[in-house]
Amino acid sequence: MNGEKVQALIEVLVSPSADIDSRDDAAMALYATADSRARAALLKVASDASTPDIVSASAGESLGQVAVATRRPLSESERAQLTPEARREYDVFHEIARTTAAPDRTGNSGEPR
Repeated sequence: MNGEKVQALIEVLVSPSADIDSRDDAAMALYATADSRARAALLKVASDASTPDIVSASAGESLGQVAVATRRPLSESERAQLTPEARREYDVFHEIARTTAAPDRTGNSGEPR
């Protein structure tokens, strides 16, 4: 995803005047970039109590996806700032990623063959 597209999505995501569906779509689309601006915007939105629940949840999920893709999880202080909806989605995504990628006792990594 190029820098201009990332910036356009961030502008929609952080705009309280944008409609909820557009903000939610922007939050979900930003999972596909490791751009630090996207991570910062997702964290800002996911930590703001005035953000609609659906947007906050989508931002939390995208933060989880970015954390797994970049191997850079949120710090405990960042995670503590998340709204309950965002934290729930972030944690669920991390648990799924952890159990899918973790080897089981037979040495199976969980990765498809």
